[in-house]
Amino acid sequence: MRRVLLCAPLALVVGMLGLPFLVLATGANTPVVQPESLGTVPARVLDAYRAADGACPGLRWQLLAGIGWVESRHGTVGGGVIDAETGEVRPWILGPPLDGSGGLPIIRVGRWQGWWGLEGPFEQAVGPMQFRAPTFTSWAVDADDDGTANPHDVDDAVATAAAYLCGAAGGAIDTGVDGERRALRRYNAGSDYADEVLEYAAALEGTLLVASGAWVCPIAGPTSFTDTWGAPRSGGRQHRGVDMFARMGTPVVAPVGGVVEHSEDRLGGLSFRLWGTDGHFYFGTHLAGYGPLKGEVRAGTVVGYVGSTGNAAGTGSHLHFEIHPSRRRGDPPSAVNPTPTVEAHCGRQRVGVVLSGGT
Repeated sequence: MRRVLLCAPLALVVGMLGLPFLVLATGANTPVVQPESLGTVPARVLDAYRAADGACPGLRWQLLAGIGWVESRHGTVGGGVIDAETGEVRPWILGPPLDGSGGLPIIRVGRWQGWWGLEGPFEQAVGPMQFRAPTFTSWAVDADDDGTANPHDVDDAVATAAAYLCGAAGGAIDTGVDGERRALRRYNAGSDYADEVLEYAAALEGTLLVASGAWVCPIAGPTSFTDTWGAPRSGGRQHRGVDMFARMGTPVVAPVGGVVEHSEDRLGGLSFRLWGTDGHFYFGTHLAGYGPLKGEVRAGTVVGYVGSTGNAAGTGSHLHFEIHPSRRRGDPPSAVNPTPTVEAHCGRQRVGVVLSGGT
């Protein structure tokens, strides 16, 4: 990794000049995001955020994700697509020209002509984290060690944002909302900006939509479910999944490719564990039986059948389904609310909402 010296991002320059707050990539202020309206976090970008977690004391990956959401919708604004292998966003994301229009400052492109898509005559913010050229160059991190620090590469852009936030904060970010707000004001001096980033980061603590183009609904048939994340359960537990009700024996399939394992206990009954090739861990339980295969499977492979085993006896047959983003073998549980992901990928077979039952 390579790190160099300080220069403020465009958003901060705008704030220091007393000009209106601007979301560079989207071109307009957007409403503060609510948990139920969280957009998809592409798995490739989520990995970049999590890789920068704790880059300095007090920096959490959710704060970086909030910045990425506000600046470029995680690299997807304007139809952006993240290359699964390189992490580069295409088409390249460029902010509006700094030509004095709309309350923006006038900054000539100068020696940055031709730098990562800058064609002039005015500077533009660059990449999914929307850096000015001098800023990115000053704090550049080659996070994927490919020999080039690329502002359009989510790995490099997120790691550079982390380096900037940490460096500008003196090597550590004070814990708590006030400390994070101060750090964000170094990235963008607008108070509205900090509010939106912090709101999104707070929502990610309990709700996260994890998905990719190949993601498959885990129930291969009609299903009904509701969001009961955090609801009380027996023994003082809280619900840490989504209960997907379906007819007894409905096939349960792997939502992504990966390695499937079987397990059984009194609480869940028959269960499957899926270590996904997307880097996430998936868990399903209360199965009536297992699918014909275990070990390496593709997305859509039958891994079991909907049942009511374990402590689900006496309730309607259902699959208790969990998602643990970026969990590796040996890691502690990291479940997030899977309901937004399930809603996004099971809409065609959803037949209603069940408001009772489930374990």
